[in-house]
Amino acid sequence: MLVIVTILLTAMLGAVALIVDLGVVRAQARLDQSVADLAALSAGPGLAANNPTTACKAAVNYINTNAKLSPSINATSFCAQSGNDVSKTTCTGGTLSQATPSATVGSYTLSVHFPVPASEITDSAISGGARVNDGTACQRLRVVISAVNSRLFSRVFGSGALATTRSATVRPSTTKSQQTPALWLLDPTGCVALSVGGGSQLTVGTSTIAGVVTVDSDGSTCPSNQDTISVSGAGTFLHAIPTSGSTVGSVELLALPVGSTLCSDPACNAADVSSGRLSPQPVAEGARATRAAVDWRYNCKSGYPLYHTVVISDCPYQSTSSAYIDLLKAAIGTSGIPAGTTTYQRWSTAHSCNPSGTTTVSGNWLVDCSNGLSIGNGTNVTFSGGNVIFDGGVSMTGGTLSINTANPNNLGLPLSCKPPSAGGTVTTPCIEQSSTNASIVYVRNGDININGGTPTFNHVTVVQLGGVVKITGGAPPTWSAATEGPFDELGLWSETSSNKYQINGGAGVQLTGVFFTPEAAPFSLSGNGNWGQQNAQFISYQFSVSGGGTLTMAPDPNKFVQPPARTGMLIR
Repeated sequence: MLVIVTILLTAMLGAVALIVDLGVVRAQARLDQSVADLAALSAGPGLAANNPTTACKAAVNYINTNAKLSPSINATSFCAQSGNDVSKTTCTGGTLSQATPSATVGSYTLSVHFPVPASEITDSAISGGARVNDGTACQRLRVVISAVNSRLFSRVFGSGALATTRSATVRPSTTKSQQTPALWLLDPTGCVALSVGGGSQLTVGTSTIAGVVTVDSDGSTCPSNQDTISVSGAGTFLHAIPTSGSTVGSVELLALPVGSTLCSDPACNAADVSSGRLSPQPVAEGARATRAAVDWRYNCKSGYPLYHTVVISDCPYQSTSSAYIDLLKAAIGTSGIPAGTTTYQRWSTAHSCNPSGTTTVSGNWLVDCSNGLSIGNGTNVTFSGGNVIFDGGVSMTGGTLSINTANPNNLGLPLSCKPPSAGGTVTTPCIEQSSTNASIVYVRNGDININGGTPTFNHVTVVQLGGVVKITGGAPPTWSAATEGPFDELGLWSETSSNKYQINGGAGVQLTGVFFTPEAAPFSLSGNGNWGQQNAQFISYQFSVSGGGTLTMAPDPNKFVQPPARTGMLIR
Protein backbone atom coordinates (compact mmCIF):
# COMPACT_ATOMS: atom_id res chain seq x y z
CA MET A 1 0.00 0.00 0.00
CA LEU A 2 2.87 2.35 0.80
CA VAL A 3 4.27 1.83 -2.68
CA ILE A 4 0.85 2.38 -4.28
CA VAL A 5 0.21 5.54 -2.19
CA THR A 6 3.65 6.88 -3.10
CA ILE A 7 3.00 6.33 -6.78
CA LEU A 8 -0.47 7.88 -6.58
CA LEU A 9 0.81 10.85 -4.58
CA THR A 10 3.53 11.48 -7.14
CA ALA A 11 0.96 11.35 -9.92
CA MET A 12 -1.40 13.67 -8.03
CA LEU A 13 1.36 16.17 -7.29
CA GLY A 14 2.43 16.03 -10.94
CA ALA A 15 -1.12 16.67 -12.09
CA VAL A 16 -1.46 19.59 -9.69
CA ALA A 17 1.88 20.99 -10.92
CA LEU A 18 0.74 20.68 -14.51
CA ILE A 19 -2.62 22.30 -13.75
CA VAL A 20 -0.93 25.22 -11.97
CA ASP A 21 1.51 25.75 -14.85
CA LEU A 22 -1.27 25.57 -17.45
CA GLY A 23 -3.31 28.03 -15.39
CA VAL A 24 -0.41 30.48 -15.39
CA VAL A 25 -0.01 30.03 -19.13
CA ARG A 26 -3.72 30.59 -19.73
CA ALA A 27 -3.68 33.73 -17.62
CA GLN A 28 -0.66 35.01 -19.53
CA ALA A 29 -2.36 34.13 -22.81
CA ARG A 30 -5.44 36.14 -21.84
CA LEU A 31 -3.21 39.08 -20.99
CA ASP A 32 -1.32 38.71 -24.29
CA GLN A 33 -4.64 38.62 -26.19
CA SER A 34 -5.72 41.87 -24.54
CA VAL A 35 -2.42 43.50 -25.43
CA ALA A 36 -2.68 42.26 -29.04
CA ASP A 37 -6.28 43.50 -29.31
CA LEU A 38 -5.51 46.97 -27.99
CA ALA A 39 -2.27 47.24 -29.97
CA ALA A 40 -4.20 46.42 -33.15
CA LEU A 41 -6.88 48.99 -32.26
CA SER A 42 -4.20 51.62 -31.69
CA ALA A 43 -3.10 50.98 -35.29
CA GLY A 44 -6.62 51.74 -36.56
CA PRO A 45 -6.31 55.54 -37.01
CA GLY A 46 -3.12 55.20 -39.05
CA LEU A 47 -4.61 52.42 -41.13
CA ALA A 48 -7.75 54.52 -41.73
CA ALA A 49 -5.51 57.31 -42.96
CA ASN A 50 -3.87 54.92 -45.46
CA ASN A 51 -0.59 55.18 -43.59
CA PRO A 52 0.59 51.66 -42.68
CA THR A 53 3.85 52.99 -41.22
CA THR A 54 2.01 55.15 -38.72
CA ALA A 55 -0.29 52.21 -37.94
CA CYS A 56 2.64 49.86 -37.38
CA LYS A 57 4.46 52.34 -35.13
CA ALA A 58 1.34 52.88 -33.04
CA ALA A 59 0.98 49.14 -32.46
CA VAL A 60 4.63 48.72 -31.50
CA ASN A 61 4.60 51.71 -29.15
CA TYR A 62 1.47 50.40 -27.45
CA ILE A 63 3.15 47.05 -26.81
CA ASN A 64 6.34 48.75 -25.60
CA THR A 65 4.32 50.61 -22.98
CA ASN A 66 1.77 48.04 -21.92
CA ALA A 67 3.73 44.81 -22.20
CA LYS A 68 6.60 46.60 -20.44
CA LEU A 69 9.21 45.32 -22.86
CA SER A 70 12.78 45.90 -21.76
CA PRO A 71 14.59 46.97 -23.78
CA SER A 72 11.81 48.53 -25.81
CA ILE A 73 11.51 47.96 -29.56
CA ASN A 74 12.43 50.90 -31.78
CA ALA A 75 9.16 51.39 -33.66
CA THR A 76 10.70 53.31 -36.56
CA SER A 77 13.36 50.75 -37.42
CA PHE A 78 10.99 47.85 -36.71
CA CYS A 79 8.38 49.05 -39.20
CA ALA A 80 11.06 49.81 -41.81
CA GLN A 81 12.83 46.48 -41.29
CA SER A 82 14.90 45.46 -44.30
CA GLY A 83 12.89 43.17 -46.53
CA ASN A 84 9.78 43.77 -44.41
CA ASP A 85 9.20 47.52 -44.68
CA VAL A 86 5.44 48.04 -44.29
CA SER A 87 5.62 51.15 -46.50
CA LYS A 88 6.91 49.14 -49.47
CA THR A 89 4.12 46.68 -50.08
CA THR A 90 1.94 46.41 -53.16
CA CYS A 91 -0.71 48.35 -51.21
CA THR A 92 1.43 51.50 -51.41
CA GLY A 93 3.07 51.02 -54.80
CA GLY A 94 5.91 48.80 -53.61
CA THR A 95 6.80 45.22 -54.52
CA LEU A 96 6.32 43.27 -51.26
CA SER A 97 3.25 41.06 -51.28
CA GLN A 98 3.32 41.17 -47.48
CA ALA A 99 5.57 42.76 -44.88
CA THR A 100 6.06 40.79 -41.65
CA PRO A 101 8.59 42.66 -39.50
CA SER A 102 9.34 40.89 -36.23
CA ALA A 103 11.51 41.27 -33.15
CA THR A 104 12.21 39.27 -30.00
CA VAL A 105 12.69 40.89 -26.61
CA GLY A 106 13.12 38.57 -23.65
CA SER A 107 10.35 35.99 -23.72
CA TYR A 108 8.25 37.95 -26.23
CA THR A 109 8.27 37.86 -30.02
CA LEU A 110 6.26 40.56 -31.78
CA SER A 111 5.28 40.47 -35.44
CA VAL A 112 3.15 42.84 -37.52
CA HIS A 113 1.60 41.59 -40.78
CA PHE A 114 0.55 43.99 -43.54
CA PRO A 115 -1.38 43.49 -45.76
CA VAL A 116 -3.34 40.50 -44.45
CA PRO A 117 -4.62 38.10 -47.11
CA ALA A 118 -7.94 36.37 -46.54
CA SER A 119 -6.20 32.97 -46.30
CA GLU A 120 -4.43 34.14 -43.13
CA ILE A 121 -7.63 34.93 -41.23
CA THR A 122 -10.05 32.37 -42.71
CA ASP A 123 -12.61 31.32 -40.11
CA SER A 124 -13.68 27.71 -40.50
CA ALA A 125 -16.89 28.44 -38.57
CA ILE A 126 -18.05 30.78 -41.34
CA SER A 127 -19.30 29.70 -44.74
CA GLY A 128 -16.63 30.76 -47.23
CA GLY A 129 -14.26 31.68 -44.40
CA ALA A 130 -14.87 35.46 -44.64
CA ARG A 131 -17.13 37.92 -42.85
CA VAL A 132 -19.07 40.84 -44.28
CA ASN A 133 -16.88 43.46 -42.57
CA ASP A 134 -13.50 41.87 -43.29
CA GLY A 135 -12.58 44.43 -45.96
CA THR A 136 -9.69 43.95 -48.36
CA ALA A 137 -6.18 42.71 -47.66
CA CYS A 138 -4.78 46.27 -47.84
CA GLN A 139 -7.32 47.40 -45.25
CA ARG A 140 -6.13 44.86 -42.69
CA LEU A 141 -3.19 44.78 -40.27
CA ARG A 142 -2.45 41.89 -37.90
CA VAL A 143 -0.53 41.95 -34.63
CA VAL A 144 0.95 38.64 -33.48
CA ILE A 145 2.42 38.16 -29.99
CA SER A 146 4.22 34.97 -29.03
CA ALA A 147 5.42 34.34 -25.50
CA VAL A 148 7.62 31.59 -24.03
CA ASN A 149 6.69 30.77 -20.45
CA SER A 150 9.06 28.73 -18.27
CA ARG A 151 7.62 25.77 -16.41
CA LEU A 152 7.28 26.35 -12.69
CA PHE A 153 6.30 23.02 -11.10
CA SER A 154 5.95 20.59 -13.98
CA ARG A 155 9.64 20.46 -14.84
CA VAL A 156 9.72 17.07 -13.22
CA PHE A 157 8.05 15.77 -16.37
CA GLY A 158 10.70 17.18 -18.66
CA SER A 159 12.57 20.29 -19.68
CA GLY A 160 11.46 23.00 -22.08
CA ALA A 161 8.89 25.75 -21.90
CA LEU A 162 5.24 26.38 -22.64
CA ALA A 163 4.68 28.67 -25.65
CA THR A 164 1.57 30.69 -26.50
CA THR A 165 0.67 32.77 -29.54
CA ARG A 166 -2.10 35.34 -29.71
CA SER A 167 -3.09 37.65 -32.56
CA ALA A 168 -5.55 40.39 -33.46
CA THR A 169 -6.53 41.76 -36.86
CA VAL A 170 -7.85 45.29 -37.36
CA ARG A 171 -9.42 47.17 -40.25
CA PRO A 172 -10.26 50.89 -40.47
CA SER A 173 -13.51 52.31 -39.18
CA THR A 174 -14.43 55.89 -40.06
CA THR A 175 -17.06 57.93 -38.24
CA LYS A 176 -17.82 61.63 -38.02
CA SER A 177 -15.90 63.67 -35.49
CA GLN A 178 -17.68 65.97 -33.10
CA GLN A 179 -15.29 68.80 -33.98
CA THR A 180 -15.97 71.33 -36.74
CA PRO A 181 -12.83 73.32 -37.55
CA ALA A 182 -13.37 76.93 -38.56
CA LEU A 183 -9.91 76.90 -40.15
CA TRP A 184 -8.74 73.64 -41.70
CA LEU A 185 -5.36 73.80 -43.45
CA LEU A 186 -4.37 70.98 -45.78
CA ASP A 187 -0.72 71.64 -46.70
CA PRO A 188 0.78 68.24 -45.76
CA THR A 189 4.42 69.25 -45.22
CA GLY A 190 5.12 72.97 -45.53
CA CYS A 191 5.16 76.32 -43.76
CA VAL A 192 3.48 78.64 -43.05
CA ALA A 193 0.13 76.84 -43.24
CA LEU A 194 -1.68 79.39 -41.06
CA SER A 195 -0.50 82.97 -40.60
CA VAL A 196 -2.16 85.68 -38.51
CA GLY A 197 -0.41 89.05 -38.49
CA GLY A 198 -0.59 92.78 -38.98
CA GLY A 199 -2.47 93.49 -35.77
CA SER A 200 -5.37 91.20 -36.71
CA GLN A 201 -7.38 89.72 -33.88
CA LEU A 202 -8.94 86.38 -34.73
CA THR A 203 -11.24 84.55 -32.33
CA VAL A 204 -12.39 81.07 -33.28
CA GLY A 205 -15.54 79.91 -31.51
CA THR A 206 -18.11 81.50 -29.20
CA SER A 207 -19.23 80.89 -25.63
CA THR A 208 -21.42 78.03 -26.88
CA ILE A 209 -19.56 76.79 -30.01
CA ALA A 210 -16.11 75.24 -29.60
CA GLY A 211 -13.59 76.96 -31.83
CA VAL A 212 -11.26 74.53 -33.61
CA VAL A 213 -8.22 75.10 -35.82
CA THR A 214 -6.71 72.09 -37.61
CA VAL A 215 -3.32 72.21 -39.36
CA ASP A 216 -2.33 69.10 -41.35
CA SER A 217 1.29 70.02 -42.07
CA ASP A 218 3.90 67.78 -40.46
CA GLY A 219 6.52 70.49 -41.04
CA SER A 220 8.88 68.13 -42.86
CA THR A 221 9.71 70.68 -45.60
CA CYS A 222 9.66 73.81 -43.43
CA PRO A 223 12.68 76.12 -43.48
CA SER A 224 14.51 76.25 -40.15
CA ASN A 225 13.09 79.66 -39.25
CA GLN A 226 9.42 78.87 -39.90
CA ASP A 227 6.60 77.00 -38.17
CA THR A 228 3.37 75.52 -39.46
CA ILE A 229 1.42 78.22 -37.58
CA SER A 230 2.56 81.80 -36.99
CA VAL A 231 0.90 84.55 -34.95
CA SER A 232 3.09 87.65 -35.03
CA GLY A 233 3.00 91.42 -34.60
CA ALA A 234 1.87 93.89 -31.97
CA GLY A 235 -1.80 93.57 -31.09
CA THR A 236 -2.15 90.32 -33.04
CA PHE A 237 -3.75 87.23 -31.59
CA LEU A 238 -5.44 83.93 -32.44
CA HIS A 239 -7.64 82.63 -29.66
CA ALA A 240 -9.71 79.44 -29.71
CA ILE A 241 -12.55 79.59 -27.21
CA PRO A 242 -14.17 78.71 -24.84
CA THR A 243 -11.34 77.80 -22.51
CA SER A 244 -13.45 75.88 -20.01
CA GLY A 245 -16.69 73.95 -19.78
CA SER A 246 -17.98 70.84 -21.51
CA THR A 247 -16.73 72.00 -24.92
CA VAL A 248 -13.48 73.89 -25.25
CA GLY A 249 -11.62 75.41 -28.16
CA SER A 250 -8.44 73.85 -29.50
CA VAL A 251 -5.58 74.44 -31.93
CA GLU A 252 -4.55 71.08 -33.40
CA LEU A 253 -1.16 70.72 -35.10
CA LEU A 254 0.04 67.55 -36.81
CA ALA A 255 3.67 68.65 -36.48
CA LEU A 256 3.43 68.70 -32.68
CA PRO A 257 4.50 65.36 -31.18
CA VAL A 258 1.77 63.44 -29.37
CA GLY A 259 1.81 64.28 -25.66
CA SER A 260 3.66 67.58 -26.09
CA THR A 261 2.76 70.27 -23.61
CA LEU A 262 4.91 73.01 -25.16
CA CYS A 263 5.40 74.36 -28.67
CA SER A 264 8.48 73.34 -30.60
CA ASP A 265 9.76 73.81 -34.15
CA PRO A 266 8.48 73.22 -36.76
CA ALA A 267 5.00 73.04 -35.21
CA CYS A 268 4.70 76.37 -33.42
CA ASN A 269 6.70 79.01 -31.56
CA ALA A 270 6.60 78.86 -27.77
CA ALA A 271 6.89 82.66 -27.69
CA ASP A 272 3.54 82.99 -29.48
CA VAL A 273 1.93 81.08 -26.61
CA SER A 274 3.78 82.70 -23.71
CA SER A 275 3.01 86.17 -25.08
CA GLY A 276 -0.70 85.37 -25.32
CA ARG A 277 -0.79 85.78 -29.08
CA LEU A 278 -1.70 82.11 -29.51
CA SER A 279 -4.16 80.55 -27.11
CA PRO A 280 -4.70 77.90 -25.87
CA GLN A 281 -1.50 75.89 -26.01
CA PRO A 282 -1.73 73.86 -29.25
CA VAL A 283 -2.18 70.10 -29.02
CA ALA A 284 -1.09 67.26 -31.27
CA GLU A 285 -3.50 66.45 -34.09
CA GLY A 286 -2.35 62.84 -34.09
CA ALA A 287 -3.39 62.05 -37.67
CA ARG A 288 -4.08 64.19 -40.71
CA ALA A 289 -7.66 65.30 -41.21
CA THR A 290 -6.97 65.48 -44.99
CA ARG A 291 -9.52 66.76 -47.51
CA ALA A 292 -11.36 63.43 -47.46
CA ALA A 293 -14.45 64.57 -45.54
CA VAL A 294 -15.11 67.38 -48.04
CA ASP A 295 -14.73 65.04 -51.01
CA TRP A 296 -16.97 62.47 -49.36
CA ARG A 297 -19.72 65.00 -48.77
CA TYR A 298 -19.77 66.73 -52.15
CA ASN A 299 -17.98 64.34 -54.50
CA CYS A 300 -18.46 60.85 -53.05
CA LYS A 301 -16.74 58.14 -55.11
CA SER A 302 -13.91 55.61 -55.27
CA GLY A 303 -10.45 56.17 -56.66
CA TYR A 304 -9.49 59.72 -55.66
CA PRO A 305 -6.16 60.97 -57.03
CA LEU A 306 -3.30 61.60 -54.62
CA TYR A 307 -3.46 64.99 -52.92
CA HIS A 308 0.16 66.21 -52.66
CA THR A 309 1.28 62.60 -51.93
CA VAL A 310 -1.57 62.14 -49.41
CA VAL A 311 -3.88 59.19 -50.10
CA ILE A 312 -7.62 59.99 -49.95
CA SER A 313 -9.66 56.98 -48.88
CA ASP A 314 -12.67 55.87 -50.92
CA CYS A 315 -15.94 57.48 -49.88
CA PRO A 316 -17.76 55.22 -47.39
CA TYR A 317 -21.19 56.76 -48.14
CA GLN A 318 -21.65 55.70 -51.76
CA SER A 319 -25.02 54.09 -51.01
CA THR A 320 -26.50 57.43 -49.94
CA SER A 321 -24.41 59.96 -51.86
CA SER A 322 -22.83 60.52 -55.29
CA ALA A 323 -19.95 62.33 -56.96
CA TYR A 324 -21.98 65.54 -57.25
CA ILE A 325 -19.09 67.81 -58.30
CA ASP A 326 -18.01 65.40 -61.05
CA LEU A 327 -21.62 64.94 -62.16
CA LEU A 328 -22.14 68.72 -62.20
CA LYS A 329 -19.08 69.18 -64.42
CA ALA A 330 -20.32 66.50 -66.80
CA ALA A 331 -23.86 67.91 -66.89
CA ILE A 332 -22.77 71.49 -67.65
CA GLY A 333 -20.01 70.57 -70.08
CA THR A 334 -17.15 72.70 -71.32
CA SER A 335 -18.91 75.02 -73.76
CA GLY A 336 -22.31 76.28 -74.84
CA ILE A 337 -25.68 75.62 -73.30
CA PRO A 338 -25.66 72.35 -71.31
CA ALA A 339 -26.82 69.40 -73.36
CA GLY A 340 -30.36 68.27 -72.71
CA THR A 341 -31.49 71.56 -71.13
CA THR A 342 -34.17 73.87 -72.51
CA THR A 343 -34.30 76.67 -69.95
CA TYR A 344 -30.87 78.34 -70.31
CA GLN A 345 -30.80 81.74 -72.00
CA ARG A 346 -27.75 83.21 -73.75
CA TRP A 347 -26.60 86.50 -72.29
CA SER A 348 -25.05 87.72 -75.52
CA THR A 349 -28.39 87.37 -77.30
CA ALA A 350 -30.13 89.93 -75.11
CA HIS A 351 -27.47 91.90 -73.22
CA SER A 352 -24.01 93.38 -73.48
CA CYS A 353 -20.96 91.91 -71.79
CA ASN A 354 -20.29 95.51 -70.63
CA PRO A 355 -23.80 96.49 -69.53
CA SER A 356 -24.84 99.90 -68.27
CA GLY A 357 -27.79 101.01 -66.17
CA THR A 358 -29.96 98.42 -64.46
CA THR A 359 -30.39 94.90 -65.81
CA THR A 360 -32.62 92.43 -63.99
CA VAL A 361 -33.11 88.92 -65.33
CA SER A 362 -34.69 85.73 -64.05
CA GLY A 363 -34.31 82.04 -64.84
CA ASN A 364 -31.19 80.12 -65.88
CA TRP A 365 -28.48 81.94 -67.83
CA LEU A 366 -25.33 81.21 -69.79
CA VAL A 367 -23.22 84.35 -69.62
CA ASP A 368 -21.24 83.63 -72.77
CA CYS A 369 -18.73 86.50 -72.48
CA SER A 370 -15.28 85.18 -73.37
CA ASN A 371 -13.60 88.05 -71.51
CA GLY A 372 -16.07 87.93 -68.67
CA LEU A 373 -19.02 90.03 -67.56
CA SER A 374 -17.77 93.54 -66.74
CA ILE A 375 -19.71 95.71 -64.26
CA GLY A 376 -18.70 99.31 -63.56
CA ASN A 377 -19.98 102.40 -61.79
CA GLY A 378 -23.67 103.04 -62.27
CA THR A 379 -24.31 99.48 -63.45
CA ASN A 380 -26.61 97.17 -61.53
CA VAL A 381 -26.97 93.54 -62.61
CA THR A 382 -29.41 91.22 -60.84
CA PHE A 383 -29.95 87.53 -61.48
CA SER A 384 -33.09 87.31 -59.39
CA GLY A 385 -33.27 83.53 -59.44
CA GLY A 386 -32.05 80.47 -61.30
CA ASN A 387 -28.57 79.10 -61.98
CA VAL A 388 -25.82 80.98 -63.83
CA ILE A 389 -22.93 79.68 -65.95
CA PHE A 390 -20.05 82.07 -66.68
CA ASP A 391 -17.78 81.35 -69.62
CA GLY A 392 -15.25 84.04 -68.74
CA GLY A 393 -15.66 85.05 -65.11
CA VAL A 394 -16.86 88.36 -63.66
CA SER A 395 -15.10 91.65 -63.01
CA MET A 396 -16.46 94.58 -60.99
CA THR A 397 -15.09 98.06 -60.56
CA GLY A 398 -18.35 99.52 -59.23
CA GLY A 399 -22.10 99.07 -59.33
CA THR A 400 -23.84 96.01 -57.90
CA LEU A 401 -24.04 92.31 -58.69
CA SER A 402 -26.84 90.36 -57.04
CA ILE A 403 -27.49 86.63 -57.51
CA ASN A 404 -30.53 84.67 -56.31
CA THR A 405 -31.91 87.60 -54.34
CA ALA A 406 -35.55 87.21 -55.44
CA ASN A 407 -36.00 83.58 -56.44
CA PRO A 408 -39.72 82.92 -57.00
CA ASN A 409 -39.42 79.34 -55.68
CA ASN A 410 -39.70 79.70 -51.92
CA LEU A 411 -40.95 76.14 -51.42
CA GLY A 412 -37.50 74.62 -51.79
CA LEU A 413 -36.05 72.14 -54.25
CA PRO A 414 -38.23 69.16 -55.19
CA LEU A 415 -37.32 65.80 -53.63
CA SER A 416 -36.01 64.70 -57.02
CA CYS A 417 -33.24 67.30 -56.60
CA LYS A 418 -32.24 66.38 -53.06
CA PRO A 419 -29.76 63.64 -52.12
CA PRO A 420 -31.04 60.41 -50.53
CA SER A 421 -29.43 61.40 -47.23
CA ALA A 422 -31.85 64.36 -47.13
CA GLY A 423 -34.89 62.29 -48.04
CA GLY A 424 -34.60 62.86 -51.79
CA THR A 425 -33.61 60.75 -54.75
CA VAL A 426 -31.13 62.84 -56.76
CA THR A 427 -28.11 61.10 -58.26
CA THR A 428 -27.25 63.91 -60.71
CA PRO A 429 -27.36 67.60 -59.70
CA CYS A 430 -30.48 69.32 -61.04
CA ILE A 431 -28.92 72.13 -63.09
CA GLU A 432 -32.26 73.58 -64.21
CA GLN A 433 -33.83 73.81 -60.74
CA SER A 434 -33.14 76.38 -58.04
CA SER A 435 -34.87 77.86 -55.03
CA THR A 436 -34.65 80.68 -52.53
CA ASN A 437 -32.32 78.37 -50.60
CA ALA A 438 -30.15 76.99 -53.40
CA SER A 439 -28.65 78.36 -56.60
CA ILE A 440 -25.55 77.32 -58.56
CA VAL A 441 -22.98 79.66 -60.11
CA TYR A 442 -20.64 77.68 -62.34
CA VAL A 443 -17.51 79.42 -63.64
CA ARG A 444 -16.01 77.53 -66.56
CA ASN A 445 -13.04 79.84 -66.77
CA GLY A 446 -11.91 83.18 -65.41
CA ASP A 447 -11.72 84.98 -62.09
CA ILE A 448 -14.36 86.45 -59.87
CA ASN A 449 -12.50 89.75 -59.63
CA ILE A 450 -14.21 92.45 -57.56
CA ASN A 451 -12.32 95.63 -56.67
CA GLY A 452 -15.31 97.92 -56.50
CA GLY A 453 -19.08 97.83 -56.11
CA THR A 454 -21.33 95.61 -53.99
CA PRO A 455 -21.55 91.83 -54.51
CA THR A 456 -24.45 89.89 -52.98
CA PHE A 457 -24.72 86.10 -53.35
CA ASN A 458 -27.83 84.77 -51.59
CA HIS A 459 -27.72 81.02 -50.86
CA VAL A 460 -25.36 80.45 -53.77
CA THR A 461 -22.85 77.68 -54.37
CA VAL A 462 -19.98 78.84 -56.59
CA VAL A 463 -18.14 76.05 -58.40
CA GLN A 464 -15.12 77.50 -60.16
CA LEU A 465 -13.43 75.29 -62.73
CA GLY A 466 -10.75 77.84 -63.61
CA GLY A 467 -9.66 81.11 -62.01
CA VAL A 468 -9.73 82.43 -58.46
CA VAL A 469 -11.84 84.65 -56.20
CA LYS A 470 -10.45 88.13 -55.58
CA ILE A 471 -12.63 90.58 -53.66
CA THR A 472 -10.22 93.42 -52.99
CA GLY A 473 -12.35 96.56 -53.00
CA GLY A 474 -15.83 98.02 -52.89
CA ALA A 475 -18.48 97.44 -50.25
CA PRO A 476 -18.12 94.45 -47.89
CA PRO A 477 -19.42 91.33 -49.65
CA THR A 478 -22.46 89.31 -48.60
CA TRP A 479 -22.08 85.66 -49.55
CA SER A 480 -24.22 82.87 -48.13
CA ALA A 481 -24.08 79.24 -49.24
CA ALA A 482 -26.93 77.05 -50.42
CA THR A 483 -28.87 75.51 -47.56
CA GLU A 484 -30.42 72.53 -49.37
CA GLY A 485 -29.71 70.13 -52.20
CA PRO A 486 -26.51 68.21 -52.96
CA PHE A 487 -24.38 71.32 -52.28
CA ASP A 488 -25.95 72.14 -48.92
CA GLU A 489 -23.67 74.57 -46.96
CA LEU A 490 -21.08 74.76 -49.77
CA GLY A 491 -20.25 78.37 -50.60
CA LEU A 492 -17.19 77.89 -52.83
CA TRP A 493 -15.45 74.96 -54.54
CA SER A 494 -12.36 76.14 -56.41
CA GLU A 495 -9.29 74.00 -57.02
CA THR A 496 -7.05 76.40 -58.97
CA SER A 497 -3.47 76.50 -57.67
CA SER A 498 -2.79 80.17 -56.87
CA ASN A 499 -1.74 82.66 -54.21
CA LYS A 500 -4.31 85.19 -55.48
CA TYR A 501 -7.37 84.09 -53.51
CA GLN A 502 -8.42 87.03 -51.36
CA ILE A 503 -11.40 88.61 -49.62
CA ASN A 504 -10.97 92.13 -48.24
CA GLY A 505 -13.61 93.12 -45.77
CA GLY A 506 -14.27 94.98 -42.59
CA ALA A 507 -17.47 95.88 -40.81
CA GLY A 508 -20.46 94.53 -42.69
CA VAL A 509 -18.87 91.42 -44.23
CA GLN A 510 -21.21 88.45 -44.17
CA LEU A 511 -19.74 85.06 -45.10
CA THR A 512 -21.69 81.86 -44.50
CA GLY A 513 -20.81 78.38 -45.67
CA VAL A 514 -17.90 76.13 -46.55
CA PHE A 515 -15.20 77.81 -48.65
CA PHE A 516 -13.11 74.99 -50.13
CA THR A 517 -9.90 76.03 -51.88
CA PRO A 518 -7.50 73.07 -51.52
CA GLU A 519 -4.78 74.64 -53.72
CA ALA A 520 -4.90 78.24 -52.42
CA ALA A 521 -1.45 79.18 -51.16
CA PRO A 522 -2.73 81.08 -49.31
CA PHE A 523 -6.37 82.13 -49.15
CA SER A 524 -6.19 85.60 -47.60
CA LEU A 525 -8.65 87.53 -45.48
CA SER A 526 -7.58 91.13 -45.15
CA GLY A 527 -9.12 94.35 -43.92
CA ASN A 528 -9.51 96.38 -40.76
CA GLY A 529 -12.53 97.16 -38.64
CA ASN A 530 -14.74 94.74 -36.78
CA TRP A 531 -15.92 92.08 -39.19
CA GLY A 532 -18.25 90.59 -36.62
CA GLN A 533 -18.99 86.86 -36.51
CA GLN A 534 -18.62 84.92 -39.74
CA ASN A 535 -20.54 81.66 -39.86
CA ALA A 536 -17.96 80.32 -42.28
CA GLN A 537 -15.55 77.42 -42.55
CA PHE A 538 -12.38 77.83 -44.60
CA ILE A 539 -10.75 74.61 -45.82
CA SER A 540 -7.64 75.59 -47.74
CA TYR A 541 -4.09 74.58 -48.58
CA GLN A 542 -2.80 77.59 -46.62
CA PHE A 543 -4.55 80.55 -44.98
CA SER A 544 -3.58 84.08 -44.01
CA VAL A 545 -5.30 86.78 -41.94
CA SER A 546 -3.93 90.33 -42.00
CA GLY A 547 -4.92 93.97 -42.12
CA GLY A 548 -5.64 94.64 -38.47
CA GLY A 549 -9.26 93.51 -38.46
CA THR A 550 -11.21 91.97 -35.62
CA LEU A 551 -12.81 88.72 -36.72
CA THR A 552 -14.80 85.92 -35.10
CA MET A 553 -15.32 82.64 -36.93
CA ALA A 554 -17.78 80.05 -35.66
CA PRO A 555 -19.31 77.61 -38.17
CA ASP A 556 -22.41 75.73 -37.09
CA PRO A 557 -21.16 72.35 -35.73
CA ASN A 558 -24.40 70.65 -36.78
CA LYS A 559 -24.20 71.66 -40.45
CA PHE A 560 -20.67 72.17 -41.63
CA VAL A 561 -18.01 69.63 -42.62
CA GLN A 562 -16.38 67.62 -39.86
CA PRO A 563 -13.12 65.70 -40.32
CA PRO A 564 -13.45 61.93 -40.04
CA ALA A 565 -12.76 60.36 -36.67
CA ARG A 566 -10.48 57.54 -37.73
CA THR A 567 -10.54 54.44 -35.58
CA GLY A 568 -10.19 50.72 -36.07
CA MET A 569 -12.39 47.71 -35.47
CA LEU A 570 -11.26 44.21 -34.68
CA ILE A 571 -12.37 41.57 -37.16
CA ARG A 572 -10.39 38.61 -35.71
